This record gives sequence, C-alpha cells and structure tokens, in this order.
Amino acid sequence: MPDVNYGSLPFAEQIAFFRRKLNLLTNAWTDIWNQAHDHAFVVAGANRDDLLADFRAAIDKIISQGMTLQQFRKEFDRIVATHGWDYNGGRNWRSRVIYETNLRTSYAAGRYAQLQAVKRFRPFWKYVHCDSVQHPRPLHLAWNGLILHADDPWWNAHFPPNGWGCQCSIQALSQDDLDRKGLQVGIAPPEDLQMVTIGQRGGSPRTVEVPAGVDPGFGYTPGKDAWLRERAIAAIEDAAAPTKWEPLVQTTPADLGRPAIIPMFPAPVPLGPMLTSVDDTVAAIEELLDGPTRVFDVHGLPVAVDAKVLGAHIVEKDFNRTPYLPLLLDLLNDPWEVWYALETDPASGATRIRARIIKAYDVRDGRILLFVANEVDGVLTGWTLFQNANQKYMNAQRQGVLWFGGDGP
Repeated sequence: MPDVNYGSLPFAEQIAFFRRKLNLLTNAWTDIWNQAHDHAFVVAGANRDDLLADFRAAIDKIISQGMTLQQFRKEFDRIVATHGWDYNGGRNWRSRVIYETNLRTSYAAGRYAQLQAVKRFRPFWKYVHCDSVQHPRPLHLAWNGLILHADDPWWNAHFPPNGWGCQCSIQALSQDDLDRKGLQVGIAPPEDLQMVTIGQRGGSPRTVEVPAGVDPGFGYTPGKDAWLRERAIAAIEDAAAPTKWEPLVQTTPADLGRPAIIPMFPAPVPLGPMLTSVDDTVAAIEELLDGPTRVFDVHGLPVAVDAKVLGAHIVEKDFNRTPYLPLLLDLLNDPWEVWYALETDPASGATRIRARIIKAYDVRDGRILLFVANEVDGVLTGWTLFQNANQKYMNAQRQGVLWFGGDGP
C-alpha cells in the first residue's frame, strides 16, 4: 500500500473531535474497544503519562498542521529515545499504525459530523472503495457503490475505515442526485458475524464478534458516539436553561378523543435495585443499551440515549428513579403515547422541539413513566426519565402533536 500523507489543510470537525479526547494509559491495544476510542486517546503500550502526552502532541500537530508519515517518524524516534519506550513491532510498522489509525479515524469522525449536518438534504450514503489500494479486500470491493439511507443500521459496523489501512469513504447523496444519475437505494448486505480471538501476542487476549470484512476494532462508526454525547449534553443544558417555554401547538388528548386517564400496563420485567452512585447507574443503563449509546426507533422517531449523560442526570435529580430503569427498553420500544411538541420562548423568539414518551405500569400503586427528548442538531436526544403517580401532572405533558397513540392493555 502506498504511503498515506496528510499534508492538506485539516477541517475543524476533525480537530475538535481529536481535542475532546482524554488521555488513557494502556498496556495493549485490546484494553479499550470500538466506540470507546471516540473518548480516549491511546497508544497501545504507552502506559506513562509523559510518554502518552508527547504522542498526543505529535498527533495533534499532524491533524491541525499537516505532517507526512516521514515527518512523523522523526517525532516517533525522538519520543522513543526521550522516554526509552520499549514498543512491540518494527519501527516502520509501528509508526505507520499510530500515524494512519489516528488520522483515518479522526478524519472519519469529522466526516461523520459533516454528513450529519447535511443529512436533511443529503440523506443517502454511498460506500466508495479506494482504487489506489494495492491489495483490496474482496468484501470492500463488493460494497463499492452500495447506497443506503444514512440511518440504516448497517453503517453502525461498516462506516469506513473498516480495517487497518482501509481507505474506503462515504459520499452523501440527495434524492435529486439519485434521480439524475439513475441510482437506486440498495439493501444492506447480511452481516456474517464471526467470533475472533485477538490480543494473544500483547498479553490481553479477548474474544470478540465482528462482521466479515471488518477488522477487529473497526466495527463501529468513528465519531458517532462522541457526536451523540455532545447532543445529549446540549439537551440537558437546554432543559436546565431558565427559559419559559410555551407550546405552539396546544392539541390535547380531549381534542383527539384520547383517554383522559392513562391506562396501566403490567410491568414486563421486575423493578431494579436502588442505585445511588453515578457509576452504578451508568453501568446499569449501559447494560440495558448494550453499549454506551443507542438510537431507538420510536414509531419512526429516532431517539438517542447516552448512558453516561442520562445516568448522571437521574442520580443528580432523584436517585429514587433508578429502580424504574429496567422498564426503559419497554417504554421506548412499546410506548403508549408519543407527543411531539414545538415550543417557543416568547421573550427571545427561540423555538425547540421536544418529544415526550409515556407509558404507565401497574407497579407501586401505579406509576407513569415519562421519557423526554429534546431535538439538538436534528437528533432527538433523551435527557431525563422519571416516574409519577399523579395523573393530572402527567396529563399536562400530553399536548402538541400526537405522534403515536396506542390502545389500552
């Protein structure tokens, strides 16, 4: 494969993504996995603060100022000599891996942010294989030209780069582009999931599940987890702002002939334990989500949930909510009502979109669960979950546009 040199001007999204990362000491490349790389800067085996800090400064210079692989190797040699670092592998191979992996993943993360910014106008993504690769992967070639909607779950594990040295990319297309070029939206290829044991040489072996054609450690979308977390934090900040929001659409359940009393459903799972620490609450939510973040399809509304942000908010506001966390999946997958509200601040003229997801469960004298999501940059991001037995209070939340209304149990 020819050398990859990033000498052109970088873009702001790539720099911002990299600089938000926190330094994390590791002993092996398997110490963190997939989307955890969105939040941590690591160099496998760099387990001293000063060593890792020097590598971070060098990578930052590459991303923000542009630096060739040959130039980075001079920095690599200096850092190794300064700290007496005993690394695995040959010098040329190891320096290339550090250089290319950091550049390609940060570039992909910046590109993901750009694609999200134009998704409303260019909602289709095309997989593009790089023809300059000397030894192309057969499946990457097979995916070349594949067009799927940007929200297709296939991209979660196939957003490039999809392996060491992969130079594949994504092209955003509009409906006009498809019509003009005679292109069609395709069908996501089936995932051939395989169990692979990695890290045997580095002393931290682990067995992981990866799709065929995707190298272990690359089965995620660079930047997506960080992008969703930013919007989750913004949703919390928006909710906490001292603004008097008023509904622009004041349709109520009575206007639509909906029940005045929210019906009680049997709880599909037992309530959980009382959790009083943020770490325990975040861990419980991550177990529910099967990861740190997840986007739910709530009757056609994509609703993002971030375990860290939601867990911290719940504990800060009222840890008595934590026993109801096991009901979260049922609430989002099978809600009773979903209200979509456009609200305004008369003083400033600002507007926001908020979704309220409601369902009542026959537990502890009848509890109504309410999950609230605010729209940030086109993404509905959940920021709070709470329970209440007060029908009057919960009915006051039922206004705006009824996105979905179900029947009773």
